[in-house]
Amino acid sequence: MDDIKIAGSYDTVFINCPFDALYQPMLRAIVFAVYRCGFLPVTALDTDDGTETRLLKIIRLIERCRYGIHDLSRIEQSSGNFPRFNMPFELGIFFGARYLGDKIQRNKNALIFERVKFTYQQYISDLNGIDPKAHNNDPFMAIQLTSDWLRTASGRKTIPGHVVLKTEYQEFDEKLPAIIAKLGFAISDLPLTEYRTIAEAAVREKLV
Repeated sequence: MDDIKIAGSYDTVFINCPFDALYQPMLRAIVFAVYRCGFLPVTALDTDDGTETRLLKIIRLIERCRYGIHDLSRIEQSSGNFPRFNMPFELGIFFGARYLGDKIQRNKNALIFERVKFTYQQYISDLNGIDPKAHNNDPFMAIQLTSDWLRTASGRKTIPGHVVLKTEYQEFDEKLPAIIAKLGFAISDLPLTEYRTIAEAAVREKLV
């Protein structure tokens, strides 16, 4: 399990995405893929510190992460007819850190997701010239795109191909309901921190 290093900014991946119930299958797949590729996924839900604002927490996490996954597929209007700007805003912080930060920050690398290819041009034209990847709301496509990106961005030769990753994730996902039931949770109310622990343990067991 030498490939997974818990400490170090160069081994962590900041995941900027929705946290609602509809997005959970996507998030679980991405988290598993990040672990299985040998990296540590981090999100704004990792800690619950009442003395720290959410924005400061996000800035701190982005600062320590060389890699970032930013999903812009869910910025459509909410039930109150307002769009959700959190994901583009956090992507902007990531870009700012890369282009305005010190030597370490300038090494940042991002994977930008959208749902359908080139739809980003309708709502954030400043990204023209960037190459967002369309996952089509398919968790297995998200796994493939995540692993392909991490292999290229990191240069690591130990990252398995997406066929292996998809097979392993499917096996893990089939076992997940029984695992979380033993912990006293349902899939609908499983905290992300608990899921991360389960996914990391499953990956460690696979690689031992």
